[in-house]
Amino acid sequence: MFRNMKISLKILLVILIMSLGSLIVVFSASYYFMNSMVDEFQQTNITLGINSSEVTKDSLMSQTEYYLLQLIQKQAHTANNELHEVNRAVTEASKYTQHLFETRENLIGHDMPRPDETEMGVASQKYFLAKGVEATPELMQEVYTLSYCEYMFAPTLEQNPILDNIYIGTVSGISYRYSRSNAFNPDYDPRQRDWYKAAISHPDQLVWLPTYTDSYGNVCITAAMTYRNADGHVAGVVASDVLLTSIINEVMNMKIGETGSTLILDSDLNFIAHPSMNNPFFNSDLRGHFSGTDFIKSIHSSDSSIIQTVYEGQDSYVAFSKMAETGWIFCATIETGEVTAPALEAKAQNDILTEASQRNMQDQIFNILRLFMIFFSIMGITVVMTSFAVTGTITRPIQRLASSVLKIGKGEFNEKIPVLSGDEVGQLADRFNTMQDDLKNYMQNIKKVTAEKERIGTELSVATNIQAHMLPTVFPPYPDRPEIDIYASMNPAKEVGGDFYDFFFADETHFAMVIADVSGKGVPAALFMVITKTLIKDHVQQMKGKTLSEVLTEVNNQLCENNEEEMFATCWIGIIDITTGKGVASNAGHEHPVLRRAGGEFELVVYKHTLALATIPGVKFREHEFEMHPGDTLFVYTDGVPEATNLDNELYGTDRMLEALNRDKDLPLEKILKNLKADVDAFVGEADQFDDLTMLAMKYNGPAK
Repeated sequence: MFRNMKISLKILLVILIMSLGSLIVVFSASYYFMNSMVDEFQQTNITLGINSSEVTKDSLMSQTEYYLLQLIQKQAHTANNELHEVNRAVTEASKYTQHLFETRENLIGHDMPRPDETEMGVASQKYFLAKGVEATPELMQEVYTLSYCEYMFAPTLEQNPILDNIYIGTVSGISYRYSRSNAFNPDYDPRQRDWYKAAISHPDQLVWLPTYTDSYGNVCITAAMTYRNADGHVAGVVASDVLLTSIINEVMNMKIGETGSTLILDSDLNFIAHPSMNNPFFNSDLRGHFSGTDFIKSIHSSDSSIIQTVYEGQDSYVAFSKMAETGWIFCATIETGEVTAPALEAKAQNDILTEASQRNMQDQIFNILRLFMIFFSIMGITVVMTSFAVTGTITRPIQRLASSVLKIGKGEFNEKIPVLSGDEVGQLADRFNTMQDDLKNYMQNIKKVTAEKERIGTELSVATNIQAHMLPTVFPPYPDRPEIDIYASMNPAKEVGGDFYDFFFADETHFAMVIADVSGKGVPAALFMVITKTLIKDHVQQMKGKTLSEVLTEVNNQLCENNEEEMFATCWIGIIDITTGKGVASNAGHEHPVLRRAGGEFELVVYKHTLALATIPGVKFREHEFEMHPGDTLFVYTDGVPEATNLDNELYGTDRMLEALNRDKDLPLEKILKNLKADVDAFVGEADQFDDLTMLAMKYNGPAK
């Protein structure tokens, strides 16, 4: 029934069904969800009243956990940065001292005062020898080298206020110190100290020693690192004492609520700082302050965390963070009772607000439902009236468009579709009119393009034949000259190419061979090739006592004239006296030739090139004399052979070329070249040939008998 119905009725029915159906669905869903929302809101208010204190308490606990952990992580990070600067200072001091001993031959140095010869409280360098160590010349030379440490240690101590001193103990028994103190013990031997032994047992690594309390009651820690002499042996240890007073005070002075406190543990869980640490009855065992093992297990399993446990007999939050530099553990605590106290007050206020909000929500829902009913009634009437009006404006233009398109389909290209509106139907009609004009133009252009393509194809075919016939293609070319065998081939990358080869007799006894590669491809390269080939052959045949270098210079100068396209040609040319086997060759930027001695292997003949032809006028070309013996074979080629590329972007290369030549070295020249071409084609595979591929081979048989 609906298949044969007019499109106008179909559109009308679709609009009415979709619109009225949507209104009914939306109204029904709205009514259902409104009632459901009322029930859910009532249940939510009851649940909210019951759980308000728990929600508030959880929120406070979550915020406290975050704040406490962030606070202690920041303190640990700050302290770690300070000790990292100490790490860097001691490491740089060790490197500097090692550099002094590596370059001590260039240093003179000077003697230094003993500790009792310096002023107390003034930073200076001093030294003394351990008991039993003799001040030999070699030892004093080491002292003189250490005197240069002042230039680095002084600014380092000045720029790092937490450093108390920088000192050195050497393997030879020297005790060097840069500090403000001049006190010393004559029986002191740095080699017996823990800091020296710890560093020696871990050479080239910075080590931190456990904390200790100095004679002034300050908590300190020592960093130490070895250095080496010019022979690479450990020569001593650089160390520095760090005052931890400022770090400890900054952590212990933090205010964390009314019940909060802080503490610091070392990597072995011994107390470094605690609020009650000065109490003579203080329990130094960590387990005496925490109930159970939760806290200790958490420290061993994480570098930074917060747990809820019993601390000092109270349920508390304890946050901790480890220092990466020394492994110390910074801790902050607060009693959970202090955190959850505001939750009780929040519950009372929440009950009052919940009751008022529930009454207001019920009133608002009733008003919304009433407005929905009025709105849906108006929308239903509007949709029905609009549907009738819109349907006609859609279907009538489509009918006119269909009629006009039918005529165009029958070949009436002059038929124009009337454009009566600016909507999508009007735009479609305008596109059909444009398509009609484009189709007419396209049919005319395709005829012209086809004719032009056929003309160009014909001309390229003629050019290919002309180029092919310009090169020697009849083999053997000199059947009456038994002195030589020769074969050559050229495969252009396009219809015409820029490579060429040539061979001819310059006179009765001198045989010339040429192979060249013109820059570029196609017709321009082919034209330049013709000019280059002609000039070379004419000048060689008219040498009349000139050298090959002079001939190439004349050819080069002529090619440079009016060379506005800046084309050039690489070229190898050789002339051999067939009665003696002696010859001369010149290489103008071309590939190295390949020579096989009788009974031997094909090998590259490498020598310096000259610039390519047509690059710079006036170039003098190098000549290379050579001699061929009966049975020797010469092979020359263009870069299309070694630079042939496969689909993996790999080059064929000269190694593969030599391997292929030697595989068929005893075959006739024609077979050798064809097998090499087949090997290149197999290597390239499906990849395109981007360059011309030209080869020439000549075998010298010796003078005629």
